[in-house]
Amino acid sequence: MPCNVSQTLWQPFEDELSGSLAILVQRVRDTLLKLLDRSSFGHNVLVLGGGTAVAQAVVVLTSPILSRLYTPADFGVLTVYVSIVTILSIVASLRYELAIPLPEREDVAAGLLALSILCVAVVSTLVALATSVLREQIPVWTNTPAFRPHLWTLSMGLAATGVYQILSYWAVREKAFRRLARTRLSQSLGTVLTQLLLGVATVGPLGLLLGQVVGQITAACALATGRFRESSQWPKKIGWTSMYSAAARYRRFPLLSTGSGLLNSAGLQLPPLLLATFFDTEVVGWFALGRRVVTMPMILVGQSVAQVYVGEASRMVHKDAAALYRLYLKTAGRLALIGGLPIALLGLVAPPLFAFVFGEPWREAGRYVQVLAVMSAAQFVVVPLSNTLNVLERQDLQLGWDAARLVLVVGAMFLANSRRLPPIWTIVAYGTSGAVAYIALFVLSWAILRQVALQGAR
Repeated sequence: MPCNVSQTLWQPFEDELSGSLAILVQRVRDTLLKLLDRSSFGHNVLVLGGGTAVAQAVVVLTSPILSRLYTPADFGVLTVYVSIVTILSIVASLRYELAIPLPEREDVAAGLLALSILCVAVVSTLVALATSVLREQIPVWTNTPAFRPHLWTLSMGLAATGVYQILSYWAVREKAFRRLARTRLSQSLGTVLTQLLLGVATVGPLGLLLGQVVGQITAACALATGRFRESSQWPKKIGWTSMYSAAARYRRFPLLSTGSGLLNSAGLQLPPLLLATFFDTEVVGWFALGRRVVTMPMILVGQSVAQVYVGEASRMVHKDAAALYRLYLKTAGRLALIGGLPIALLGLVAPPLFAFVFGEPWREAGRYVQVLAVMSAAQFVVVPLSNTLNVLERQDLQLGWDAARLVLVVGAMFLANSRRLPPIWTIVAYGTSGAVAYIALFVLSWAILRQVALQGAR
């Protein structure tokens, strides 16, 4: 009898537990099926994320070797080069590449592709002429005399970077995420192999610079040849008429997004240039390696999420704004969960970890990672979603935010430097102002997207 009573008492709990387990198993099964579905958002992120993870593994495994082949000052020159190329790459195609996933007609998209590549060719030529004329002034302005013999790499790097960006957006349009993932590995291998070989040859910062150029060229060639193999018909859709109509239809991108992109890129790339001006290339080298490591999760996950998000958002904005609003919140929540904790843990152990992995001269880079942890966590969540305003064609708001972020960050760094504080306090000012700016962008995008979703529901 007691046994029967006990079974009677426990039976509801057992039934409830069985029901909960069944629900859990069903949810796991549904999630796996969604990830295996080739058309799903999660599957596309996994494909891109997997390719990026392998590519970054190559970078991680070779970083301790590179940090012993090159000095912090060499990395400082590389950082100045990357900052200049990144800023110029915004102007290179006049931001027409951002519009490539948007048109429903193939000939318009092909016109945008051709127009973007033409712009890159013109701008790269102008940069080559400018660096020839200003070869004495640029090293003085950036406080990097070791950069002077290698200024010719700027135009080459700009052309390769610009073409790769354009072809990447075409791949996003076609949902060719596997091909895009493979190019990430090609880029990493091209970069690190060149840097390792030239590092052994002790050619100084030129090895790091040429590695960047070779990596971008390798990735661009991989994307281009893949597209030609799959279809030899698409160049026939390109003509002056399609280029002109595409330029007219998406004129807001060069008129507003170029300025916005320049301000955005300046907000990201001016800090290392300012550090080079305020201090020396060794400080910039520490900052560069620290930022490279702390942004690795953003590269592994954020970049993949960003490209898939742009593809999905470009489709949803025309058909279901409410679904786009839900996607925005859902993606932000997941990024917050998977990004914040690893970055916080890295910040706690960064100085001794950097000294052990990269060598004692790099301990200071670990201190920089600590003070940038909060901003890095905010970046991890917000940057993959940062094209939301462009997708909504609210480039005016994006332009305003970019201008405000630039003023805030640069102003904070100048204020810290004016007080003659050590370099780390200038980096603290940069990290604090950057965190505030990213949180503001998230709130702004959320508010506008919510308004659009409510209007679409009426």
